[in-house]
Amino acid sequence: MKKTQNYIWKNDRKFALDQFEQQQYYYVVESNDLITKARHNLTANQLKIIDFLISKIQPSDKEFEELETSMYELTKVLEIKRSGRTYNQIANTLDDLRRKEVTIYNQEKESIVRTGWVSSAEYFKHGKILLSFDKKLTPYLLDLSKNYTQYLLIDTVKLKSKYAILLYKLMREADKDKGSSISILQGTPEEFKEWLGAPESYTYNSLKNQVLIKAIEEINLKIEDMNLELSQERHGRKVVYVEIHNDWTTKFTEKDFESVSRVSMHDWLRN
Repeated sequence: MKKTQNYIWKNDRKFALDQFEQQQYYYVVESNDLITKARHNLTANQLKIIDFLISKIQPSDKEFEELETSMYELTKVLEIKRSGRTYNQIANTLDDLRRKEVTIYNQEKESIVRTGWVSSAEYFKHGKILLSFDKKLTPYLLDLSKNYTQYLLIDTVKLKSKYAILLYKLMREADKDKGSSISILQGTPEEFKEWLGAPESYTYNSLKNQVLIKAIEEINLKIEDMNLELSQERHGRKVVYVEIHNDWTTKFTEKDFESVSRVSMHDWLRN
């Protein structure tokens, strides 16, 4: 007997594969506040889906349109094998995404916005999906002329860890001159835990070993124009400040690249 939950997608077609392969090289463009001031608990797959949907937004859009995708497209985005079971997992991931909140601090208005990412999701028998961003996200995704960050969709699709995806976005936001000089992300261990959604209970050693170093290693391995290095400042024995440098610049040669340690650690002291 067939499982009824699989029936809705049994006639799935290969939607716009060529278009998706091109779309991997589309830009994801979002407000800096959505990167640095938003707090949420999205999984790695949900972060990739959000980036995929953002890449479908047109620069001329003044309000959110329903965004069309398909189960097949999403298997390509998430780089997972296509099957009825997989499709059910994707549907569950989307339903969970629709229920999750994002909290954004608006410094200009001195307010906090709490909203969902996706306001609606509609599934069709042949595999098509229609999704809509919540209207409260309009100032963070539409008609952006300043204070925004852009990066290629294919970069976040490559990354497997949610910590690596979030750190990658923070490093892109920190790159103010598009690779002309070393970009630096700096903050306290507590700020890094907030930015990356790491467990509050983590000590600095747990944050460093379970989150930061693993994310840095993955980014250095998979992102061509990033060569991240972590530095830490101590007050006595306690680490009180962390910096992550992207040592890759547009002047960084292949010979230089081969001579640099991929993940190096050092401390420095400040009076």
